[in-house]
Amino acid sequence: MDVWRRPLFLIFMTLLAFVSVWYHWVGDGGRQLPGQKLPGQELPGQELPRQEPPVQQPAECVGRVEEIQVKASARVLVLADVHVKNTNSNERIPCEKILIFHSKNQHLFDDSRPGNQLDIRGTYAAFTRAGNPGEFDERLYYQSRGIDGKMFAESVTVTDRRCDRLRNALFMLRQQAAEHLFAAMREDDAGMLCAMLLGEKAYLPEEEKEMYQRTGIGHMLVISGLHISLLAAGLFYFLRSYVMPMKGAVIVTIAFLFLYGQFTGFQVAAVRAVLMVSCSLFARYAGRSYDPLSALSLSGIVTIALEPAQLFQCGFLLSYTAIGGVLLFAPVMEKSRNRSKLWQSVFFSASVFAVTMPVMLWFYYEICPYSVLANVLVLPFLSLLVGIGAAGCIVSFFWPPGGAFLLTSAHYILEFYEFVCHVILSLPFSRVVTGRPPVWCLVAYYVVLVLAVRLYLKWDERRWFYAGAALLFLLCLSFRPRMGFLYTQLDVGQGDCACLFYGDTTILIDGGSSSEKEIGNYTIQKFLKYYGRTRIDFVFLSHSDADHTNGVEELAANQDKWGIEVGGVVMPEIGKKDERYESLVSLFSKWKTPVYTMEKGERFCLGELSLECLHPFPDYEWKSENDYSLTLDISYRNIRILSMGDLEEEGEQTLERVKGPYDLLKVGHHGSKTSSSPGFLHEAAPRHAVISAGRDNRYGHPAPVTIEKLEQEGACIWSTMEQGAVFLRWSEAGGKISGYLQQ
Repeated sequence: MDVWRRPLFLIFMTLLAFVSVWYHWVGDGGRQLPGQKLPGQELPGQELPRQEPPVQQPAECVGRVEEIQVKASARVLVLADVHVKNTNSNERIPCEKILIFHSKNQHLFDDSRPGNQLDIRGTYAAFTRAGNPGEFDERLYYQSRGIDGKMFAESVTVTDRRCDRLRNALFMLRQQAAEHLFAAMREDDAGMLCAMLLGEKAYLPEEEKEMYQRTGIGHMLVISGLHISLLAAGLFYFLRSYVMPMKGAVIVTIAFLFLYGQFTGFQVAAVRAVLMVSCSLFARYAGRSYDPLSALSLSGIVTIALEPAQLFQCGFLLSYTAIGGVLLFAPVMEKSRNRSKLWQSVFFSASVFAVTMPVMLWFYYEICPYSVLANVLVLPFLSLLVGIGAAGCIVSFFWPPGGAFLLTSAHYILEFYEFVCHVILSLPFSRVVTGRPPVWCLVAYYVVLVLAVRLYLKWDERRWFYAGAALLFLLCLSFRPRMGFLYTQLDVGQGDCACLFYGDTTILIDGGSSSEKEIGNYTIQKFLKYYGRTRIDFVFLSHSDADHTNGVEELAANQDKWGIEVGGVVMPEIGKKDERYESLVSLFSKWKTPVYTMEKGERFCLGELSLECLHPFPDYEWKSENDYSLTLDISYRNIRILSMGDLEEEGEQTLERVKGPYDLLKVGHHGSKTSSSPGFLHEAAPRHAVISAGRDNRYGHPAPVTIEKLEQEGACIWSTMEQGAVFLRWSEAGGKISGYLQQ
């Protein structure tokens, strides 16, 4: 395939390179963009510029309703052409498009229609950046959709009731179609078809969604290019054969495609498919040959020109690499056209898997090696499922019993899909966690892959082709980030969690939050998989407060589901145990997670790593749970770390073996004024101090008096609310410390 004779492809590649360089060197671009350094590679002792917390301010917003999204609890509005101002200062907040949530009343937007002009009063907030590796980056995601901020509405006034009739009609039709599906089918089946046909993900069962994603067939739960191609092909064939001449069928089909794209929300895969199928139909209309690579490039140029940040989104990259893989391997399939249909189906799925695997590892850090098999089994039924689902949904508008009869067949196909998923996930090594590969590894992978295909086409050396493909696959699966020692204080909001990597050993110190939901799922397990970890050897729980333990409880309860094993939990040895302490021991026993205890003077040693307990002792008379916090002196070569849990001044007075200086102090009780007494800080003499606290927390942590005491001792202060996760990495010259949120 001669790419040099395809100017659209060259323009597309140039645009991708320009956007990548711009976001890396000039633009904001959020976190986790290609080419950025891994955390912990900054200069020793360098404190990064602090990030301000997300701006939350009372605001008034005037704008036009561009889109209405249906969520599980209520509607969410997207407003365009907005004017947002701070109601206290009257200053304008820079914003062109904004996301509007309800504050308390979930029926607040029931009367809103696309095109309405609204005056909204409430609280404005900027989107947050990911504070930890592996975490979802809210700001980068919405930036890719051109949305600048969000607002929680308390009151809504419709100032202009003129509506966009087309968008309103499509929105109402989508809601009615969803109602008919739920009336005709089981709830979980209807939710699946709503996602597949209508683009409505709010009704998608979470368990089925995760199961499809784990087995590598999650692309069927979105409006993908395959769905649109099937619908377009079916409509064009019907119109061409029974209704009108070819040119008329082309025009009607293209019009239908754009309406259907608008109907389903024009997701990125849908934009690509609509433009590519339209190019194909237009080529047929004009009597010209169709070049899929040029059509793919044209759709990519349009998408990136409108929303450049889409380049860094998983949906865009998966959609374009999948089609790119089909085009790359098309000549190989052409040479093998005499093979059986089964072989061609397997090769097609394998080629898509080979090209999209690096993208999956970059964003999800794990793959299912059997996803090729899963796709071979389920894809032949997709056209039938889409056809039956669409026909049943349409018929149900006019004849509900007939629509329900048709949709019954869809139930059995979905049951078969679920059966395939269960079988695949029951196989050994169905989940392989590799961590995020470096950029050079991805580049090398694609270079070798393209060269292997070119060599095969030129010399027909099949043995070398298959051997090269197998080698690439094994290299990707065997990749793991390597490190000697890394201590990370994670950003968990108002809570506490530290992770320590020593070779292949993983140790967690606390893990919970009172301000962030499902911290174990959305933060801790993502962080571990980012670094290719599937086992936590030990979890040291300082005490029983939920903001230190609820994430660990999630991890222990979902070991089979998430694929992360918890080897054991270590808790402080105390005589008098509170109710929650006893409850935790009982829960961990239920989840078959061993529970150990540790008391003052005991030491955990592994090679050059040592964790010594400085507090509490069994007979310690504590007054609050914070008082018996497990206090650890962590040492590795020339690095010393002091982890305080929530220990306050009364507990600090019992510490006898605190002899500084320490390279890093994990400040007790989130920087509360009741911790970090002057005498204790003088003995510890920390060079750096990290405070784990949530942005705008209601406790006022960290207390100004604590900051002042730390500064008086000459400590360089780091805060998870300002720098995100804080990393301490070993080096010969001393610890290298850095923050995740970098400017």
